[in-house]
Amino acid sequence: MLEVAVEYKRAIKQITSDDEEAGDRAVPEYRLSSKEWKIAEQLRDVLKILKDATLFFSRSTPSLATVIPAMDHIDSVLTTQSLNAAYDPAIRASLCIAKKTLNRYYNITDYSEVYRISMVLHPRHKLAYFRKVGWSPTWIDTAHEIVQTEYERKYKNMAIEGEEENEVEEVTTSVSNNIFDSLPMLATAGSTQDELDRYLSTDPENVDDGLAWWNERRAMYPHLSRMALNYLSIPATSVDVERVFSRGRILLSHIRNRLSAQSTRALLCLGQWSLHGYVHDDDILAAAALPEVPDGEGEDGDFLMPDGWDLIESDKD
Repeated sequence: MLEVAVEYKRAIKQITSDDEEAGDRAVPEYRLSSKEWKIAEQLRDVLKILKDATLFFSRSTPSLATVIPAMDHIDSVLTTQSLNAAYDPAIRASLCIAKKTLNRYYNITDYSEVYRISMVLHPRHKLAYFRKVGWSPTWIDTAHEIVQTEYERKYKNMAIEGEEENEVEEVTTSVSNNIFDSLPMLATAGSTQDELDRYLSTDPENVDDGLAWWNERRAMYPHLSRMALNYLSIPATSVDVERVFSRGRILLSHIRNRLSAQSTRALLCLGQWSLHGYVHDDDILAAAALPEVPDGEGEDGDFLMPDGWDLIESDKD
């Protein structure tokens, strides 16, 4: 609204002036002084950072790993602007209040470990980001411990598909009795170093899509990649989830209220998959050629789909 007001400043001035040309359209009681126009322009400028943040986090792509860097950047901008003597005192006072509010929400991130885990597991940040922005060594060590604890608790010993076959092959191979074959000092680095340690021992990379990075390195980090994909797929806001609910309401209109929960879910999945290119023309033709599905034993005679029907194993780059 401020952008439009400033853009049409000349027209608004004419409407709110005492000029006879305005005639009956004139509303001089709403006329702004030069100082008020200056404050409006400054307010538009300082609010841009918040507008951009709102639009950015309203997309479907931001993950939790973007939250802390975004809040750090907003805090830096608000601090700089609040110290700028060129701004009106009212604007500077408002900036101080905005910074105080932001810091209150920033502190809340300490109550949830997922923010720090997502940051550390993003190849662009790792632990280097916290050092760069001046986090205390104690905080950095705590973030490291949080990731280490969660990794060891749930992912380090997780069974990975394909490992059982490898174990069978290892049993069939001949076992050497030479003591030097198993000497620890001669072992390769990859066999003695933990996946998380190997990951953190390398420098951060200039990567935008952390999910794609981990997907390409599943063979290198079979256990840690599973953890990273789980955490980096957490959306930063509920905006995109709410969009799904909105689509569901359009799909499930009052004249289609007999659709089961399974059918509704299947249609929503199909719609999302098609948007991301997972549904191809040959898939549609193959589905159309299938025989009619018999009535099942589910609710209202609905056909029950097998478990795992809505899982996707993507081989896309």
